[in-house]
Amino acid sequence: MSNQELPVVITAIADAQFESFVSGTLFAQGWSVIFRAIDTEALERFCANNVEAAASSLLIYAPDLSGITPEVISNLSAKVKQIVGFSNDSDLEFSDVHAIPTTATDLVSVVRGFVRAPMLRQRTQISRQSRKAHVMAIGSAGSDTGCTTIALNLAMELSVLDKSTLLIDANFRAPSIAALIAIRNVQSENGWRTIAPNLAIAEITQEEAGSVDQFMENATEVFDNIVIDLGSISGLSNRLTDRRWTSTMTTWSCDQGDELMVIARPDLLGIHRLEQVCALLEKTSIRSQLSFSLNMRSQGKKGQDEEARFLAIATRLRPLCVRVIGRDVRAATAALEQKATLIEVNTRSALRKSIATIASQIKR
Repeated sequence: MSNQELPVVITAIADAQFESFVSGTLFAQGWSVIFRAIDTEALERFCANNVEAAASSLLIYAPDLSGITPEVISNLSAKVKQIVGFSNDSDLEFSDVHAIPTTATDLVSVVRGFVRAPMLRQRTQISRQSRKAHVMAIGSAGSDTGCTTIALNLAMELSVLDKSTLLIDANFRAPSIAALIAIRNVQSENGWRTIAPNLAIAEITQEEAGSVDQFMENATEVFDNIVIDLGSISGLSNRLTDRRWTSTMTTWSCDQGDELMVIARPDLLGIHRLEQVCALLEKTSIRSQLSFSLNMRSQGKKGQDEEARFLAIATRLRPLCVRVIGRDVRAATAALEQKATLIEVNTRSALRKSIATIASQIKR
């Protein structure tokens, strides 16, 4: 199975309702369920007679299957690509089983974790309810949407509200936050560098990608807010099952973030890219709540038309909220030239005020 292929699944679950939930949910995500075993004998026979298919498959089982034992699972581990078990019975001898998911999103999140990292066992994921930080990831529907500018200035606005904030540059294609504000040596022993009162930055490189889970677990306990610049999120569904380091933060953000803000620009190509991203999101289960922002909206009647087209697309997904940010070339250019944030350049600019409003709406 290549990095870009979706999982091939075998189910081995006796409970018809739960098996139907698993198969139906994964099928809706575009994944192939090639065999649904009704007992251990049928499962072993399928694997023996379909060696190549089994070897590229993820086996999803429950201990309620007739004849299933830890020994059977151990033997099957050599015949299939990966195995994940589900049960709510904590007294069973089976190791590494997960609690039965109650929602499709939870199921998909666990399965994606096994597809991405077959040699790792998924432990209990970070509890979003108990952790300290509110995590907002910002992704771009296309190019040149102002995603990085919004992420940088949103983090600054949160920090001036006396909220300890971490800004993470996870745009592997074109990391630019450090350059935009003339910061060198972003990395430090704890993974981030403090650059202003209540504000720190970090950059995810290939070296750090392998320890993202631990890094984020630490960060969510230290900061009040975490803002992640993902860059482009085109091809999102493939990236969520991609094992390459370049997809690590996108996957973490979708599975563990509180909000994924998708930024679009109002021109013809920008709206086309937004339509493409929304089409993918309609078919993809993620835990993070969705929001949409139209950046660089024009003035007057033209701006009204741009906003109407944007809302017609974005509201189909019933997002947490939709936001509109007006075009402010002067303020953006001044910040770029001075290698500073908007609040440092012109506190009264329309762009700065729009981003400050977003910061004030984030509850944490």
